[in-house]
Amino acid sequence: MYWLRYLFFLFSSTNQHGVHSPFVYTLVTKGLYKKDKYSSIKSLNTALKLLDYFKISKINLKDQNDTLKALITEKFPNIRQDNNSESFIYLDNLSNENVLILKEFEGFHNDTLIYINAIHKNYSNWNTLINLEKIKVSIDTFHGGILFFRREQVKEHFKIRI
Repeated sequence: MYWLRYLFFLFSSTNQHGVHSPFVYTLVTKGLYKKDKYSSIKSLNTALKLLDYFKISKINLKDQNDTLKALITEKFPNIRQDNNSESFIYLDNLSNENVLILKEFEGFHNDTLIYINAIHKNYSNWNTLINLEKIKVSIDTFHGGILFFRREQVKEHFKIRI
């Protein structure tokens, strides 16, 4: 089932040339496609590239991921963990509890970024999130998902191969 889902993703996704949003195009070309490799685990490498691209100073690790925590300490020693930060929120899984928290929480601001690891393990929850009115930009990279609350942008969903 996983491989079928991955094949479907490959056929339905695009690279930077299929992106018409200047914000997402710049993120993909200058952030996600950057040659730096922080980890051999694709989802963690994507999360670390996002930290670097957006120059994040605080991260909220809602779900503890010891590997990610160690990589952040090693690669970005100036980033500190803050459980109240709403700038960069990392979720290691898309449990029903995490979906409920994201649906009900109203404190997200325009620059909030949420990175969710392994969205295809519970894709119905991912679809629930991307259909929320407050989520304006969603990016499915197969290994993870990225959510933005950018009020100035039209609601769009992207499937990007990285």
